[in-house]
Amino acid sequence: MTRSTPVLRPLLVAALALVVAGVAVAQAAQSERRLYRWTDANGKVHYTDALPPEVVDKARQELSAQTGLVREAVDRALTAEERRAAEAQAAAEAVQRTRIENTRRADEAKVSSFRSEEELRAAYAERASIIDGTLASLQAAIDAQRESLMQQLAVAGDAELAARAVPERTATIIGELRREIINQEQAVVLRAAEKQALQEELERLVVLFHEREARGLVPPAGL
Repeated sequence: MTRSTPVLRPLLVAALALVVAGVAVAQAAQSERRLYRWTDANGKVHYTDALPPEVVDKARQELSAQTGLVREAVDRALTAEERRAAEAQAAAEAVQRTRIENTRRADEAKVSSFRSEEELRAAYAERASIIDGTLASLQAAIDAQRESLMQQLAVAGDAELAARAVPERTATIIGELRREIINQEQAVVLRAAEKQALQEELERLVVLFHEREARGLVPPAGL
């Protein structure tokens, strides 16, 4: 032990010197005098060695009095409305990130059950075919209701031309047919959007399938 002491002593002294120097540099940096560069309401730029109270919440630059270099740039404080908007934006972005991550996980779960791209496309083609059948049924119903509506409107038109009151039953049927046609047309829009979303999902899954295939995560077909 006594033989190693002369070797360790210079190392300890050097390490202590480095620590002392680091502390000195940190203290010097903290005690370094600063200047503040700020702009007033009239657009005039000011350099002061103390920050006026009315500028505390304003944008400014803090410079080294020795070098004149910018040490720190401070943005102005947000207003209450801006803070609420920023918080709302951050919350919306967090929700969006969560939605994207959940979609990715759901896609991973879906695509993991397919052994080939052909099998994947066939499954989605079957789902698209079901939607197409629903769309065809809705359109047939709309066409039939429009034909009935035209007939009822003709009855009402004849009554008007003959200066007679439109039968109450006819007016009721016309109203019901109009509402039903609107409902059916809205259903068509929803089913068409569903088909579009299905196609977009298929395209995502095909890309993901190829990614998994490239990583060796897709078992060979037939196993």
